[in-house]
Amino acid sequence: MKARSVKLGSSLALMLMASGSFLASANTNGYKMVLIEDTPGVAALQAGQFDQGISETLNSSAEVDKFSRQMSLCVGFTKSGKLEQASDACDSAVSAAQQFHHVSNSEKREMRAYALTNRGVLRLLQNNNLSALADFKRAAELNRSDVSQHNLQRLELALNKANSGLDIAMVSAE
Repeated sequence: MKARSVKLGSSLALMLMASGSFLASANTNGYKMVLIEDTPGVAALQAGQFDQGISETLNSSAEVDKFSRQMSLCVGFTKSGKLEQASDACDSAVSAAQQFHHVSNSEKREMRAYALTNRGVLRLLQNNNLSALADFKRAAELNRSDVSQHNLQRLELALNKANSGLDIAMVSAE
């Protein structure tokens, strides 16, 4: 598993995860998602135990901010294929990042970028490539992190390859 920690604000730390450790339940084709360290359920999610991670996140009595909780739910529901619930959680994470009051504006942008990149992965699984591309582009504009850049470049390459195939098919059909 590839992972690294990035300090965000005074107490938040982000864990960037390569999707390979999650392949058992949902194929994200090498796209990366972000979890918040020290949030209930994260260890189970990292281990690929999505239902357990979701349950721990939802049922924890620990005091956890809305952003961190929704990020875990976004990843858990996405990876377990519960896309409607994932959509709600991912949208809530984007919203919560904007409403976080205890961090600087640059840290809010970073948080929002991570929430957008998670939602972009979900949108790919929903076969909504244009919305995923918009989320990945906006995430990269807000914060040029490794995960945002990776997901944007990966999708742009896939779309360019698909477009090249379409161009070839159109030429040969003429």
